[in-house]
Amino acid sequence: MATRNPANLIEFGKFNYGAPITSWTITAAADVSAETAPGEEMEAILECVSQKGTVIGLSDHATGGTVFTVAVENSSWADAAELQAALQALSLGTAGAMTVA
Repeated sequence: MATRNPANLIEFGKFNYGAPITSWTITAAADVSAETAPGEEMEAILECVSQKGTVIGLSDHATGGTVFTVAVENSSWADAAELQAALQALSLGTAGAMTVA
C-alpha cells in the first residue's frame, strides 16, 4: 500500500483538469441572447474562439445579453487582444465591436 504524503493538502478554489482551461469574458455591442440558431452570431463567435482551442463551456449571458464567458481548453490565443481582434474582424451586425477580457 502507498504511504500517505502529509504535504498533500486539500485546497479550496483549485480546479484540476487534464488540460489548462482559459476563460474569456466577451462583451458584445448589443444583446446576442437570441442569436443562438445555426448560422447566427453566437455560432460565428464560438467557431472563431474554437480556432485556437476547444470550447468546453458557455456561461449564461448577463447585462442585457451582452456579456458572457467562454471556457476554452488548451487555448492558444496569445491574449485577450488577439481574440478580440479576431472577433471584431467577423464584422457581426448585432455583436459589433466586441471586447474581450
